[in-house]
Formats: sequence, structure tokens, C-alpha cells
Amino acid sequence: MSQSITLYRVSQENFEAMKANPAGTVILNISKENLVFPQTFEGLKFILSKEQDEETVSLLEQIFYPESYISKEIDLDTQETLSEDLDFENTAIYYNDKAEVANMHAFLSNISVEQFHQLYDAKELNENGVYPYNVWIEEGEPDRAFTRKHLAQEFADLKEFIAAAKTDNDYVLSLVW
Repeated sequence: MSQSITLYRVSQENFEAMKANPAGTVILNISKENLVFPQTFEGLKFILSKEQDEETVSLLEQIFYPESYISKEIDLDTQETLSEDLDFENTAIYYNDKAEVANMHAFLSNISVEQFHQLYDAKELNENGVYPYNVWIEEGEPDRAFTRKHLAQEFADLKEFIAAAKTDNDYVLSLVW
């Protein structure tokens, strides 16, 4: 099974409505925009973390794995036992607030796509076991994933997404699937 992340931009108004009723919220219905990183977010995080201090690395981690969340209530009365297949990940909506989004934008806006190209090293990604393992390559067909060009485009998309969220004072939700 592959692991991907989807980020969602949500307005203050829709965020407050979701916070009031998380179980009744369909994120796609309240989202202004979403951005999917199919198996590539760990590569982005690794590359952007190079030569950064601990605080910046923590901020980069926060983009994909926010610490703040809104709980979705689990009706334990309907559960006969707490089995291993109870999906606790789907019991919370993880998000970054407007201040965190502004900090992310400040960091990302200082890195150009050209600088990102220079930081990309397929051999280093593979040697460091960055997920997905041993798939990173320098170049490939135009539509080939896990290349320098492909990841640089995803970085450009991330920058644009976070910039739009900052401009609109949006929250950014994160869903790992």
C-alpha cells in the first residue's frame, strides 16, 4: 500500500463550522482547493530539510504532519471491543492554523525552484531510505514520477498552494491516506 497526503485549503468560516461539527463535515465540500502528494511528500520534506536548523525542520514536518487537530467522536458504545482494525487516524482532522501557514509561506518563498533543483539528489534520497524506497531517479520520461523535474513541480505546486492559503488567511488540513 502506498502512502499519500492531501492538503486542503479551508476558510476561517468553514473551519469554525467544521470545528463545531467535525463528524458531520465532508472536507471536500468545504475545501477551496486541495493538493495531492502521491508518495512524494517524504522526498519533498527531505530535500527541503537539508542544511536547515531544528526549528525549520520542525516547521517542514508540520506542513505534512500537523500537530493540531479536531477530534471526531468515536461512538464506543457501538464497539464491542477496541479492535486493532479501529482506524484512530480517521478520528481526527489535522490542520495548520493561519499563523503556521504564514510561517510556512515565509520559509517556502525564500527557496526558488532552481535552488530546489540543486538540492535534489536521487542517489542521496535512495541511500537515506526516503519513502518510497529506491525509486528516486534523476531524469525520466516527461510523465515519470520520482524524478528531479517531477519533484520540483510538486515543490512549485506546494509553494503556490501555501501562498494562496496565506493570502486568503486559510487553514490547511492534512489527510494521510
